[in-house]
Amino acid sequence: MQIARIIGLNNTSLTRRRYPKIRLGYSWLVVIPAGAWAISTIYIPMLSENLSRPENWAVTGTILLLIGVSVAGHMLAHLFAGQLAHATTPDELPLFIYGDAAQAWPIAGSGWKEAAVAGAGPLVNLVLSGLGYLLWNAQLGIFLNLVAIVLCLFNLWILALNLLPVFPMDGGRLVRAPLLGLVHPTAALTTWIRRAGLLVCLALASWGIFLYLQHSRFSPETAGITFALVLLLLDGLRFKPNLESPTSATSTGSRLQGLRIVTTALLAIIMLAAFASTLMTNNGLEAPGLALSVEPMINVPPQYRHTHKGTFLLLTVFSHAPILAGEWAMAHVDRAMFVLPPEAVVPKNTTIQEQARQGFQQLDESEATAITVGLRLAGFKVDMIGKGAQVESIAPKSYANGKLQVGDVITSLNGQPVRTTDDLIRLVKAQTANIPVELGVQRGQANLALAVGLMPPDASSSTRHIGISIQSAGFDFKPPFPVSIETHKIQGGPSAGLMFTLTLYNALSARDLTNGHKIAGTGTISLDGSVGPIGGVKQKVAAAESTGAQYFLCPVDNYADAVSVAKSIKVIKVANGQDALNFLQSLPSQ
Repeated sequence: MQIARIIGLNNTSLTRRRYPKIRLGYSWLVVIPAGAWAISTIYIPMLSENLSRPENWAVTGTILLLIGVSVAGHMLAHLFAGQLAHATTPDELPLFIYGDAAQAWPIAGSGWKEAAVAGAGPLVNLVLSGLGYLLWNAQLGIFLNLVAIVLCLFNLWILALNLLPVFPMDGGRLVRAPLLGLVHPTAALTTWIRRAGLLVCLALASWGIFLYLQHSRFSPETAGITFALVLLLLDGLRFKPNLESPTSATSTGSRLQGLRIVTTALLAIIMLAAFASTLMTNNGLEAPGLALSVEPMINVPPQYRHTHKGTFLLLTVFSHAPILAGEWAMAHVDRAMFVLPPEAVVPKNTTIQEQARQGFQQLDESEATAITVGLRLAGFKVDMIGKGAQVESIAPKSYANGKLQVGDVITSLNGQPVRTTDDLIRLVKAQTANIPVELGVQRGQANLALAVGLMPPDASSSTRHIGISIQSAGFDFKPPFPVSIETHKIQGGPSAGLMFTLTLYNALSARDLTNGHKIAGTGTISLDGSVGPIGGVKQKVAAAESTGAQYFLCPVDNYADAVSVAKSIKVIKVANGQDALNFLQSLPSQ
């Protein structure tokens, strides 16, 4: 089917009666299978733990389809804008993952028409990105969430990439547009912008080499992505420029020529900076995340639920590695953002997928614990007995090698019970002496006592650690009536436990625990009601202040850090759930 039939072009509306043949670049042979692999094995496991294999591939297929729609939409926008501008279309239009090769288009007829046709594609990607964000923000289900994030971010990437002010990107046409009539012949201008594309490829290749030679945690990955981008650009540059130049591209008066040149230079710098912000670096980042109302997440039977004016806010931290150059630059401007070594975000003895899986398990365990403690504080009798922390893997340099085995269930540390993964993490962090700890271990039907030395702190931890990855061994949990927590926009971790607990208590209480205030907070929750420390408290204080929250409930161990960055918010130190209740019940009504 000709492309004209797809968009309904009318032959008589164009300057010339011809429609381009769409030609796919060689890069598609790599992009499609590589994209399917990355989506199904990296992206989906990072954001969801419960998808079956058929569901995984259904999401992968849908994402690939929407990527194709985004690329096609970019190209069709150029064609539609060209129709409105009565511009000539090329005989052949190469199509790549970032859209069509801009130099394949003849000049639209004037600087304004050239800019309008060139900018139509990125504009459509901006609209699709906004649509993806709105769809994700609506939280309509895990399937749509996974698809919407890619729709948003992929179209932002196409937009930023096409702002590169050289060919084969649309930015090359956008920079050429104001120079039409100033540089003669026009063919020379087009050739120089194409050569600038080759220089950019050389610069990107140098950046990729630099990333690789850093020998950082993610050097092979970041260098590989950078080299892949170079190959994509070179694939687009294979196509020779269309040097057709209509007679309407004439010069302006000499008084405006200097202003046009300066404006074009500034435009090129801004566009180049936008593109550069998308380049990979080998750093990690810790930044303020979201402040989310917890009330909509708590589900209890209607006969037990009470509605109140105030709100509880849980806080997240945006922590990941590797990061983009734009994030690196923002972190050097915003004091609430911190650039970290990548090992501090993703330790060398684990992977992003394993870390995400552990986060999901910690979140599940935190929800169950919060329900138990919240019901108990509200006066209901409920039992939850954790079965311990199960060993998933052991780091090569861990002192646990030869003692612990994968599948072992740790049930105590130095005689103190370990019912949940949070219990084990908390007890290990409390160890300060350089002596082995005694672990109670269940291996099959046998109960063992093993002395295991602790590894010293490293880039991923400020405390000693065993050097193992763990997951919940399960628990027995029987609430008196159906209660559940349906998290939104949270990707894992135990730090919302305190706020889950308080919000559940408030939902079951006739009296408004918040007294009409906006209460933010963080902290893990244990079965005995104790509140444990969390990471990223400084970023969470910043996120809480941005929402206008009046109070920030904070674990004892994080109090000093929280107070050091608090500006308008009052930080309240809490050691357990009852401490939090006592403070909240003392608040005046608002």
